[in-house]
Amino acid sequence: MNWSITKRYQLLLVLLALAILAGCTNRYNPNVYSGDQAMQADKISYGTITRINAVTIKDDNTGVGLVGGGVAGGVLGSQIGGGSGRVLGAVGGAIIGAAAGALAEDEFQKTNGVQITVKLDSGNSVSIVQAAEGSNYSVGQRVRVVTSPNGRARVLPY
Repeated sequence: MNWSITKRYQLLLVLLALAILAGCTNRYNPNVYSGDQAMQADKISYGTITRINAVTIKDDNTGVGLVGGGVAGGVLGSQIGGGSGRVLGAVGGAIIGAAAGALAEDEFQKTNGVQITVKLDSGNSVSIVQAAEGSNYSVGQRVRVVTSPNGRARVLPY
């Protein structure tokens, strides 16, 4: 298969876009619900925030960055030299691209979060980690803790 340089760059851009989009989702925002969470009864508890810690939430890598970077690096590396130099360029480019893609994906999989500890009115305490985005909470603030039947919980303003 003989791909033109334009086609190779288009492939590179598509792979890069997919890697970026995969990392842009924020599943940990307490105000975002998935379709299967709609129209279900959740348990609500009330309490007071006793502690807030900044945390990093990290998803598992999917391998998109590794594979995409390896393919893109191999394609770009094959443009170097001719004959055996071209093969070495492709192999070297694939290795470097895979490493760079894996590192990029690792960064895309991180979300700034907060660990919020709440002393419930029942006397029990819970600690919930959720995205920091939209979290304007403070120690001493009254909040609702919404717990889904699957055990997932979120802290929301009272």
